[in-house]
Amino acid sequence: MFFFLLPFFNVNAQQSPQFSLGFLNRVFTNPGYAGNTTENLFTATALNRLEMTGFEGAPVITTVDLHGPVTLFGISSGVGISLYNEAIGALRAPGVSLTYAYRHKIFDGILSIGMTAGVLTSWYTQQNWRLPDNSSQDPAVPANETSGVNFDMDLGAYYQSSTWFFGLACKHLTAPRLGVDKMGSLPRTLYANLGYTYAFNESDWVITPMADLVTDFGQTSFAFKVMGRYKEKYWAGLGYRWNQAIVGMLGIELFEGVKIAYAYDFLVSKLNRFSGGCHELSLSYSFSVMVPKGSQRYKSIRYL
Repeated sequence: MFFFLLPFFNVNAQQSPQFSLGFLNRVFTNPGYAGNTTENLFTATALNRLEMTGFEGAPVITTVDLHGPVTLFGISSGVGISLYNEAIGALRAPGVSLTYAYRHKIFDGILSIGMTAGVLTSWYTQQNWRLPDNSSQDPAVPANETSGVNFDMDLGAYYQSSTWFFGLACKHLTAPRLGVDKMGSLPRTLYANLGYTYAFNESDWVITPMADLVTDFGQTSFAFKVMGRYKEKYWAGLGYRWNQAIVGMLGIELFEGVKIAYAYDFLVSKLNRFSGGCHELSLSYSFSVMVPKGSQRYKSIRYL
């Protein structure tokens, strides 16, 4: 789970952020995804999103996470660690969290149930945010640099088969109060996603349509995307976030284990008169952490 302090000081009606490239690594929204990697590899992913370009102080969201499958005490599991940071205006909101998921084979797929626990922090930098008439300091913004720390948790389940996947998760289970003067809380937010992978016969193309729903039971967002992969090395996609944006996506595997992807959100709301849209960039690296058998040592005479 990544932590997020939302762009307004009264945050009760706001949502957690939505990444256009979030489907490349759903650990951000669903801890049950931890360990869901190809060929049992660990995957490190860095993602940066520039929201609403053209607005002064617009959000800049950065996430870095590492996750992969492990066997703990004979139990198939997934583990992960995540770092998160958001900068918006005078607000800075970094966080760190740990994730564990229990993985169990069902039919031709894997069902994972996971939990994330971590710490989110927040502070306001010292800036003169004044009212539009410049007559006085904005009373909603602290005059001095202040900070706070809070505990947060997520819970989620994820199922992945050879042809389809489904995920359901709740972020901010503790509905943490913001540390800065406790001015608001992060609402419990539900994430649901569903997708299907279709491989063409005698072709190197794979098509994956998918749908995502996000709601805090006050606001709801729905997105639909279609992604096409060629030889598992090149891919492109289009998406539509209802009444918000049209999304274009491109990606390539630069060399073995290293992938880069870019997405652009063209706003379809009235905000497109003032903003250049949203940009998103993702870089990932997959690798093995298995210890070679040749490096192991045995003291028992039975293995000599």
